[in-house]
Amino acid sequence: MSFSAPIRAWRISRRRELIALAAACALAFAGLCSLATPATATPYPVGATVTGNAAAASQIVNISGACAGQNAEVEEATASPYVYQVWIGCGGIGFARSTDSGATYSSAVELPGSGGAWDPAIAVGPTGIVYAAYMLSAGGFDYPVVSASFNQGATFTQTTALRPSTSGNWGDRVFIAVAPDGTVYVTWDYGPSAATVKELCSSGGSCAFSAGELNSVIQKSTDGGMTFGPITPMGPGYPTMGGYSAPLLVDAGGRIDALYWGHQTDPGTYALHPGYEYFTSSVDGTTWPSTTTQLHPEVGSIALPTWWIDGDLAIDAGGTLYATWDTQTAGGDIGYLSSSADGGASWSTPVRVTPDTDNAMHLVQVTGGPAGTAYVAWQTNAPSQGYATYLQIYTTAGGLVSSPAQISTAYGNPNVWPGDTFGLATLPGNQIALSWGSANGTSGTSEVYATVVSAVDFGVAANPASGSVVAGSQATTTVATTALGGDSETMNLSAVGLPAGAAAVFTPATVTAGGSSTLSISTASSTPAGSYPVTITATGTAHTHTATYTLTVTAPSGIANGGFETGTLSGWTASGPATGVTTSGPHTGTYAALLGSSSPTNGASNIAQTFTAPTGSTTLGFWYNVTCPDNVHHDWATATLKDNTANTTVTMLARTCVANSGWIHVTRAITAGHSYTLTLTSNDNNHAGTATSTKYDDVTAS
Repeated sequence: MSFSAPIRAWRISRRRELIALAAACALAFAGLCSLATPATATPYPVGATVTGNAAAASQIVNISGACAGQNAEVEEATASPYVYQVWIGCGGIGFARSTDSGATYSSAVELPGSGGAWDPAIAVGPTGIVYAAYMLSAGGFDYPVVSASFNQGATFTQTTALRPSTSGNWGDRVFIAVAPDGTVYVTWDYGPSAATVKELCSSGGSCAFSAGELNSVIQKSTDGGMTFGPITPMGPGYPTMGGYSAPLLVDAGGRIDALYWGHQTDPGTYALHPGYEYFTSSVDGTTWPSTTTQLHPEVGSIALPTWWIDGDLAIDAGGTLYATWDTQTAGGDIGYLSSSADGGASWSTPVRVTPDTDNAMHLVQVTGGPAGTAYVAWQTNAPSQGYATYLQIYTTAGGLVSSPAQISTAYGNPNVWPGDTFGLATLPGNQIALSWGSANGTSGTSEVYATVVSAVDFGVAANPASGSVVAGSQATTTVATTALGGDSETMNLSAVGLPAGAAAVFTPATVTAGGSSTLSISTASSTPAGSYPVTITATGTAHTHTATYTLTVTAPSGIANGGFETGTLSGWTASGPATGVTTSGPHTGTYAALLGSSSPTNGASNIAQTFTAPTGSTTLGFWYNVTCPDNVHHDWATATLKDNTANTTVTMLARTCVANSGWIHVTRAITAGHSYTLTLTSNDNNHAGTATSTKYDDVTAS
């Protein structure tokens, strides 16, 4: 956000007051600032937090060093091998470019005619035209300016002012995007009367708003940015729609998507209420729907004093949209991400992005990667040392991958404003270009830093992520890895955090990124009851990541080997023609008891166990699955329970014969401390074509 209450002095944006620019630098060409020695940057992988200034010297570049004073609020765009950066600095809007995919940068310069400007944005058209946009205040007008470069940013020779028809207006944050056909779209914050706007300014940040005629509007150019069409509101309620900060994109089909930050506005006082993010789209940029999509108000609202740009929008190579924002609630300031696979008609359940629990600012942004992949980054002053910038991979299939990587290696002075935005864009080869403002250490002024990060990596997850077993039984889960950015490294799997008496086996123990393994955790009858977070570690040749599987162990039920996970009938007394265990379709785990056979057998196949009902137990239960193609007069499954203490017998399962019952649960009340004998039976009359068998599993006393 920015400035400007009725007092005309405030029309020099609060952001520009904060940057306290030094004297304008000498011009080198076409109104641009003097040159500085280029620096180099080396990519490093996501997932490995880099610490220490030694790493920063070779991997992170100060791109604003040629411009004295404060440099902040950077935005960037890429068109390989070019990376373009714009920010508030150099006496107006600073600019630098890389011609080698972010490895080196030209010296910082001031965009021509941008003296006193604020809120820059940048985009690249399909033919390589570079468009830089920024806000100006002059002659009683607030308005965007669009400068164009037709030689990949070497010079900017075309400048167009989008000045409204009536003076005395309010204007703020501009965003810019270019369609595949070259149409240029500019969104900005517009109010017919600056006199209605009231600001909320932060001592260490910029300004937000408490009242005013605030509207997200758009203008478009079909002649390469030479002229722009009229101001068009993007949402309902103009001139008090309460909308501002509207990042936008244009998809491959030319649809314009935007996400704006909206506040309910009192029509008489123009007072704003806490805000939410709203998604909208248009096929031509001039006609917008009368209703917009509010993104997940259930996770909280955006507080009025929020001074950073709260909301971002991106699209991946497959057309999935991603929105990020942060809310301010009693639970703290929390950043979220949601995705849409249907062009914004519906949005996924929001995923919490920021891990810390506090009231620190979280400026969250996102850029799209390959289909199903996005890269989410955030800048925050949550660390006690000061501002830091983080990055994490997100996939629609698996969510957030691994842990956030701290990209900035030095912390920024929390009392010095770094800007309301930072730069985030992708490059070929699964590379991510980042840039941010930071007053490193105890510096009193911010500089703009840039780097390139490799997104070739893998993710690991357990599915299911939890399981419960009776002590003495076995739990299994699938450990799946996801290859990101074409990763093909090999990794070894291991597990720690197992309870006493438990053992973990991976089959196989080594996988290649994208592969999976089965984790089997065997427990002993002596394994203590409890919940155990088991850490699964995938140690690759280049990266190491972890996942958590929560194992819950319950005390023995009084039934020995009730889940048959020993792979035998141990604990049971077997009789009759066909008794054993099977791995075919158990109720849970790996094994079930199998009585009878797929071939005819003669008579009753039984297993029985005598046990004492444990203290506190009230119910005996088991699961059965009978396959009986005959009728109950000849073949059946049945179960009886004898209370040896009371000398009584009940039938838990009456004779049952159905072709394919599926798994059915049977229970019976028991008395703790009593001795019982449970007998499970499957009877077959040995006739061809009607062979009957029954599976039993998960016998418990609870």
